[in-house]
Amino acid sequence: MSEAAVLVAGSLHVDRMVQVEQLPVPGETVIATGHWSQLGGKAANQAVAAAQLVRTTLAACVGNDADGQQAREALIRLGVHTALQISGSLATGSSVALLDHGGENVGVVVPGANADLKAEDVAPALRADPPRLLVCQWETAAPTLHRLLEDARAAGIPVLLNAAPWRADPAYHATLALADHVVVNAVEARAWTGSDPSARAAHLPLDHPSVVVTLGAGGVLHYRDGVLTTDLPAPAVQARSTHGAGDHFVGVLAGQIARGTTVPDALGHAVTSAADFVQLLHKHDSVS
Repeated sequence: MSEAAVLVAGSLHVDRMVQVEQLPVPGETVIATGHWSQLGGKAANQAVAAAQLVRTTLAACVGNDADGQQAREALIRLGVHTALQISGSLATGSSVALLDHGGENVGVVVPGANADLKAEDVAPALRADPPRLLVCQWETAAPTLHRLLEDARAAGIPVLLNAAPWRADPAYHATLALADHVVVNAVEARAWTGSDPSARAAHLPLDHPSVVVTLGAGGVLHYRDGVLTTDLPAPAVQARSTHGAGDHFVGVLAGQIARGTTVPDALGHAVTSAADFVQLLHKHDSVS
């Protein structure tokens, strides 16, 4: 098997982070206490985390602009190999995130060039340098995602799918059956099952062999065919920023699985690493 242990395919953008004392309510204006730009997008965040453990490649699409170039440089600096396509018409994706003093955040994403990512752009990396694990997310267009997962299955490459953000579209739901592991957070799990996962029920109506449910400070659950098999608490920490924490968890989980770590042990590593992650402001990911 190739040294390229993890291939992450999906979104990359530049996060404009704005720090405030407290998040504004509708109609309210607040004064920022700090601001910076950093690498973002679910796929990029997950690739950075996985690259701390194993050789990782990010397949994504950026614009022909300064943000795209700076994002590429940041990825290389953070140890991620890149397979980036250049959109001929769209700017590099971006977001604006407001972060309060307690670490909570809200944000808005402008997908930009991410919409131009096609399965055929990722296919060369799957064929020429087959990974031990493919990681995808629901930020990618459904037809592209479906084709990617089908290509991976045909090549015998396991898939970890982060079904986020959750969508009602049946085209996205059809991709669940093509993944070996699915990761969702509490909100997404509730939308999927109609049940509150924080109740830590012994059974959930999850028609899938391996579903990981993240509960933030509540820890993580693992269901096999709807049966709870792993229930791990999260370390108690003082969060400075939860922005990107779920992506970091997914990346560490992917890296550990690619290393051959069992899923229960990989979950333990991932939840501990995510707890460390939220205690920092990740300005080392700066793209400005």
